[in-house]
Amino acid sequence: MFLSTRELQSAIQSGALIINPPPDPARIGATSIDVHLDSVEQAQIWNLERITADNRQRGISDLEINIARMNYGGMSREYLMDPPYESSAGEDDKVVRRDRSIILRPGGFVLWQTKEEIGTPLDNAEYICFIDGKSTKARTGLVVHLTAPTIHATWSGNVTLEMTNCGPLHAVLHEGDVVAQVTVARITSSPQLGGQESATLGQSDVTGGAAN
Repeated sequence: MFLSTRELQSAIQSGALIINPPPDPARIGATSIDVHLDSVEQAQIWNLERITADNRQRGISDLEINIARMNYGGMSREYLMDPPYESSAGEDDKVVRRDRSIILRPGGFVLWQTKEEIGTPLDNAEYICFIDGKSTKARTGLVVHLTAPTIHATWSGNVTLEMTNCGPLHAVLHEGDVVAQVTVARITSSPQLGGQESATLGQSDVTGGAAN
């Protein structure tokens, strides 16, 4: 059962649903809650030049990566970087920064997290959450959250958004923009963790690292 406006408000007030900072009531819709992009400093891209150089030293194809076997935390801390500023970017740069915004050119890919911490308490979780894009933004070709919409019960943290521009236009994204929404469903019973706590629980940046 998915929660509607009153149930969403009640779940936030009781602490059973974590949305921090709490949403403006105007951003709680019929069955979803709007969430915002965090500060522009949180936007990160892959350092393709460094990955290429390291791969060549290992005798691996330029930009090859073994997806199933990679350690995301280690790789992201080593190879994520700030997008270049527009004034110094080249024609081939698909993601650039302009003041407090990011320009996502066609084919560009950026990791950028939500301003809000989102999820459910570790103990006695009642809900599971899903995060997805907004339809009007999608119609320009902006994909906001690739393939992994589920925020599992007992998890909370700032959600990393994997965003790419599949359209023909240059997409300008400002910190604080609403580009995603959260829906919430009730689960039949509180899950048993059994030592399966997520490695990204409490993450506060796009590398999956938790706040100290």
